[in-house]
Amino acid sequence: MKKLKSKFLFVMLFFIISCVSENMQEANHIINKIEEYRKSNKKLPENLNEIGVKETEEGPVFYKRIGLSNYIIWIQAESSMGDSDIYYSDTKKWEKAYREIKSTK
Repeated sequence: MKKLKSKFLFVMLFFIISCVSENMQEANHIINKIEEYRKSNKKLPENLNEIGVKETEEGPVFYKRIGLSNYIIWIQAESSMGDSDIYYSDTKKWEKAYREIKSTK
């Protein structure tokens, strides 16, 4: 019985890690597309549809433009108890907690 529980936990952990990894890869791909759009158009897209990414309420990746030059991308947490990973364009880093970005205009 213990071996069965251990195998089950291992499979569940593997599944969760692979889902998070796929979401992170998708988010990083979107960040690259946003930065390419910014270079070409000298502005940020209003939404993900402008860069050819279908936006849905279900996610798992979300985008919010803040002012004219900053944005955040966040990945939906795997459960309601988990923290979302948030990418901040002002630092170009992923963080675990929400913080304010000062809008420029």
